[in-house]
Amino acid sequence: MPASEPERPGLEPEGPVLFAEDGWSWAWIFAAPLFCASAAVFELATGAPVHWLMLTVCAVASAMCHGVMIAATRVHGRVRLTPSTYIQGTEELELDRIEEVLPLPGDGRPEASWETARTLGELREVPRRRRSVGLRLDTGGEVRAWTRDPVALHAALESAVRSVGTGPGTDSGTDTGTDTSSDTGTGTGTGAAADPA
Repeated sequence: MPASEPERPGLEPEGPVLFAEDGWSWAWIFAAPLFCASAAVFELATGAPVHWLMLTVCAVASAMCHGVMIAATRVHGRVRLTPSTYIQGTEELELDRIEEVLPLPGDGRPEASWETARTLGELREVPRRRRSVGLRLDTGGEVRAWTRDPVALHAALESAVRSVGTGPGTDSGTDTGTDTSSDTGTGTGTGAAADPA
């Protein structure tokens, strides 16, 4: 598994959020009740018998079904990018595991290998009206992030991954190696023995 799953999916990550996207809006839960209310008003206005029971049952049942679907999309279609983590649905990917944010597909360009790679999250394929962003991991494997706005996500991921790669922790090994190699004096013989050449 190239990424992990949070203990409680759906919770907002700590710290600043560099990119955010959600599933359907909860406002859609009112679509069916409003339609049924409009039908009742139409029947009243035309003098026709008002089917109160049927319209009420339809409104409640449709709202419940929509509520389940909305809740699912807001969990599985959720995207969050923080300075250290990318979250796709219930799957989390640490940014220090991303070696490269791959170029977006262009017109006339042959299909890249990442365009058929595994999608992040629980869904097997990228949902409709979403587009992919390719990522190469430190294992050499490729995965697909996805979003409504691939250009914005691509730019945000590139910036965040670059920031992780140039963070303060990445220079410590270089500084230590420089200090060791520049050591002179009585420790010269020890340094020569430690030389792998």
